[in-house]
Amino acid sequence: MTEAVSHPVLEHGAQLCGLAENEALPRRLLARFVERADQDLLGELATRTDLGPGLRRALVERGASRVLQALVWAGSLPLEEVPRDDPKVALAALVSGLAPLSWAAELARCPDRDVRWEVADLEQDLGETFHVLADDPDHSVLQALAGNAALPSDLMETLARHPSTAVRSALAQNDRAPARILAGLLADGGSPPPTMCGSCHTVADPDERRAQCGDHAPGILEVQLSALRNPATPPDGMAAFISLPEPWQRALIAERPGVAEEVYTALADDPAPSVRAALAGNPDVPASLLRRLAGDPSSEVRRELGANPAISLDLLMTIAARRRPPREILPRIAAASEDELRQLAASPVAQVRALAAVREDLPADLLAGLAGDPDAGVAQRIASHPSLTAAHLRAIAERHGPAVYSAVATNPHCPADLLHRMALDSHAVRKALRPIARHPAATAETLLICLEHSDSRRHAALHPALPPEVVVELLGYPDWAVASAAAENSALPVAVMERLLDGWLPGAPAES
Repeated sequence: MTEAVSHPVLEHGAQLCGLAENEALPRRLLARFVERADQDLLGELATRTDLGPGLRRALVERGASRVLQALVWAGSLPLEEVPRDDPKVALAALVSGLAPLSWAAELARCPDRDVRWEVADLEQDLGETFHVLADDPDHSVLQALAGNAALPSDLMETLARHPSTAVRSALAQNDRAPARILAGLLADGGSPPPTMCGSCHTVADPDERRAQCGDHAPGILEVQLSALRNPATPPDGMAAFISLPEPWQRALIAERPGVAEEVYTALADDPAPSVRAALAGNPDVPASLLRRLAGDPSSEVRRELGANPAISLDLLMTIAARRRPPREILPRIAAASEDELRQLAASPVAQVRALAAVREDLPADLLAGLAGDPDAGVAQRIASHPSLTAAHLRAIAERHGPAVYSAVATNPHCPADLLHRMALDSHAVRKALRPIARHPAATAETLLICLEHSDSRRHAALHPALPPEVVVELLGYPDWAVASAAAENSALPVAVMERLLDGWLPGAPAES
């Protein structure tokens, strides 16, 4: 009679973490993995979407609370299998939407403060549970409750009178709080005056608190600053804060919509570029003031002005000529009409043409024209356009060389031969190797080049076109990310997967 072989528990490590993510892992090996994995690896396995009822039950039997939470978040654990006596798992079921809201009442009374905090932060109609939480002795729970957008207005009124400035500050950030409450918190921190601030929460004796914190002025200022951040706070009264000492505090007003024009005008002369930049990005600032800011010496101000959706096209074209064009599409360009796109594309200024090049719905003639643009900056921004053909991409790479390789390699239509040719130029532009290694069309020969450089090694190790023998060799690579990626690679031979699950761990390769 053959005795059963006892296998040691598989411990968390780079190779097994990667294998837990490998979509090509056969089901019989997945079952073996679940049977032998330690708790950390069970948590990784619980995130898989191909478990099925049998393996899910095996995970539940072997896994601790954290594993069950992972199963809940992965959508793999039915409600009837959620243990109500484990607050963390029950909480995961509630927050994920698996469990009914009625579960909140019990969790709101949990001894674990972190659980109560999560319930207080849940933006759902919790009914009477909100009133239970409003009596919580822990101020961090009350802060979470005060910031909850689903909180009934009567409880917002109650929390606006809470003695602690920390609780009031959390309420002042709640954009569903009534305007009247927010206006009061902005004006003076609310009424009645608070008797406790963040620095005296732990001091129980009132006399000691008064001696330590005085009038709690710093805490009251925090309440006011929170109200300034809140877009629902009425703008009336904000003029009183334009002389706050810190630039970031004044910037809160500069970025606010609906403020009086004279306040915007005063902030346009602020000595801090960050304040003027916040003003430049504000769509509510009058057009005349935006034109004035276009001449600002700060590049930060001009950058924010360019991102303002309310900027006129002619002003955008003016400031674009003075700075490097952004790679992301600007709001004003996203809203540009076809006629405006043609105006941009016809500009003699390359930075202006580059603004149009990032639009993905360009008319065919504009796309072809920008693909043949003589400026490398324009080419960098058009090269990733999904409508370009392989011929376009070859021409762009030939015309501009390494400067555009990264952008060309991100295009889904980039052909394998072009990827390889660009990889051979890696000495000129190593940053292009990462998108090359990620590209689905990359061949084994190209990926071997990418493996030579640290910037792209992990991505190449994960690519399914990598030869299996190379994938196996990379399992022993000393860098965790590379070894884990190799184990996750679907090209990893099944026989090697089996060896890993039998406890084999490759050693690091010899130094060359």
